[in-house]
Amino acid sequence: MNESRTEKNFDIAEELEKERKDIQRKKIIKTTLWISIPSIIVILITYFLIRVIGNIGLTTREYAIYKDNLPKDFEGLKIIQFSDLHYTRSSSIKTIKKLVDIINKANPDIVIFTGDLIDSDYIVDDSTLETIMSEFNKLNASIGKYAIKGEEDFENFNKVFNNSNFIILENTIEKINYKKSSIDLLILDDTYTKENIKDYNEDSFTIAITHKPDLTDRIMNDFNVDLIFAGHSHNGQIVLPLIGGIFRKEGAKKYYASHYKIKNTDLYVSGGIGNSGHQWRLFNHPSINFYRLRTNK
Repeated sequence: MNESRTEKNFDIAEELEKERKDIQRKKIIKTTLWISIPSIIVILITYFLIRVIGNIGLTTREYAIYKDNLPKDFEGLKIIQFSDLHYTRSSSIKTIKKLVDIINKANPDIVIFTGDLIDSDYIVDDSTLETIMSEFNKLNASIGKYAIKGEEDFENFNKVFNNSNFIILENTIEKINYKKSSIDLLILDDTYTKENIKDYNEDSFTIAITHKPDLTDRIMNDFNVDLIFAGHSHNGQIVLPLIGGIFRKEGAKKYYASHYKIKNTDLYVSGGIGNSGHQWRLFNHPSINFYRLRTNK
């Protein structure tokens, strides 16, 4: 009788323990779901924002630049800079058509491309190249269209711009004459030597154009420049408040944001149109820069 009662008590205890474990397991599952489901939703929303929403559209960043030493004949000069197309990892013919339309509506005097036309690891067919050339041929600029190379630019770069009425510039000075005045475009990459830059005049109003913005300190040490336009950085692609750009590339680790004032020189860095490496953008839509030069406020 006692043995039977002991066995019965043991069975009851075993059942109670099993029930306790079931309740504990359900609590763990419930807690896990409460944590994981919101986390998964946040991850999906974040991915949608940085991979889809962040890459939508093509914005124009407009800058009024006031320089007392700008020759008065160039008052109101309109310059458009576009950069880092990175066709076709994240850009397309549709993007190029939209780009051409936006630029032409602004009626620029000068159009400047600051490097990285086609991803170096992407094989582009002749038909696509012809289409790109055809679209770039439609770009209108009353004074001129200029292009410089980035680290991704090789044979296709020359083919496209030589056949779309652009002037390809490399480590040189391009003098822009208008009416009775002139300004200088100083085109530099990291292979330049000061001694090889001919016809430099430190008294001329000079705009330095380079692909990598971290050349800025070297350029300012070697030359007297009023403005610097650069690309390459994509402004860090993902831009967070108080932190700035996240992805800082070699050549754009110090100067990666959209604008810097260095002594009396303004550095403007394009956010680019395509992406480099990660196909992510946040608070930094694909963009072009539109500058209007003024003599005074």
